[in-house]
Amino acid sequence: MKARDPLLAAWQRTVSRKGDDAAVFDSTGKIARSFRDVEEGARAFYTKTSAREDVSGETDLKVVRLTTDGSTVDWGDNPPSLLKLTSGTTAAPRAVRFRAHQLLADCNQICETMGISNGDLNFGVIPVSHSYGFSNLLTPLIARGVPMVVSRDSTPRAVLADLARTHATVFPGTPVFYQAFCNLDDVPALPKLRLCISAGAPLSGAVAKKFFEKFKQPIHSFYGASECGGICYDRDGTTFEDGLVGRPMQRVEIEFIEPTASSSQIRVRSAAVSDGYFPEGGEQKLGNGVFVPDDLLAQHNSALTIVGRVSDVINVAGKKVNPAEIEAQLLRFEGVRQAVVFGRSTGAGLRNEEVAACVQASPQTTENDLLRFCRDFLSPWQVPKRIFIVGAIPTNERGKMSRRDLSRRFSQ
Repeated sequence: MKARDPLLAAWQRTVSRKGDDAAVFDSTGKIARSFRDVEEGARAFYTKTSAREDVSGETDLKVVRLTTDGSTVDWGDNPPSLLKLTSGTTAAPRAVRFRAHQLLADCNQICETMGISNGDLNFGVIPVSHSYGFSNLLTPLIARGVPMVVSRDSTPRAVLADLARTHATVFPGTPVFYQAFCNLDDVPALPKLRLCISAGAPLSGAVAKKFFEKFKQPIHSFYGASECGGICYDRDGTTFEDGLVGRPMQRVEIEFIEPTASSSQIRVRSAAVSDGYFPEGGEQKLGNGVFVPDDLLAQHNSALTIVGRVSDVINVAGKKVNPAEIEAQLLRFEGVRQAVVFGRSTGAGLRNEEVAACVQASPQTTENDLLRFCRDFLSPWQVPKRIFIVGAIPTNERGKMSRRDLSRRFSQ
């Protein structure tokens, strides 16, 4: 019987075509599961849980009924196939509703844009429970028969050793891996590795350049969101610009909301955009095949760069100040190694913030030097009122830099 679900139908075609071929390898290169093994395991699991429910009314699975206001949700004609959890900008988890055809569209856009085929071998060190891992590792295996290695050790040296041992050809990673790889000595040769992808955070141009020089491989930045899958991809990988994410992916349309501004939010249209959030809300940014990310993007020749987020914008007497522009100027000053710009309340509401900065710099650098430098090149409302020179940029309990935390720490 043919599956009506398009993702399951794609899986049936994969099994019929590649049944006894290897689907999953362990980190030594040994075959852990064939495609037929995966299918048989899924059927056995389904039979076990169904039989147990028939006998006792219970299963090994905990079934959670999604409700709002005490009523079971009525999805109508579009019940979701998958709910992705995303923290968004509020850090409060919410669910994103996907149907199978949207998940399949994202998989196809990724594989076709990046040139990934069933002749490749994906190396799985990013979690498949995350949107990036789900879309770059799991759905390509299901829908296109792209086998994968399952890594058991995510330490940088172990990852490199396993990449060499398994002959993986595609490595979907994050910037932290590439930075760590660049700092290792006596690295193994990776003759089979042909595609390095970076997502999850903006990639530093310096890291991309150092990796290219050390491993003779470009890193291709990939930009996406839980709500819509892949958005942009750097097909070249040798521009070495901070935050560069390339051009829109195949069959993804992008429109700048403020086309004349130096940076702007975008509208993303594609068949991979989800139906919406659960519980409902946020229709102004997600729905009807359109998603509006909170990121601010700018045009860089024919490519796009991420320059900040809407939540980072500082309101100075009604003027919108993008901290990334001021950070870029501070980093041009000789001796400045790192700079983070943030807004501080003046006590008269959000429209009366002032610009401040935290800078890691050489000992001879002074605040007055930096302020004069900013006044020479920036508009008056962009010039920081205060610049705090520190030994290291403070981070929060998760090891991340937070402009909000810096604003509180360096308040009036």
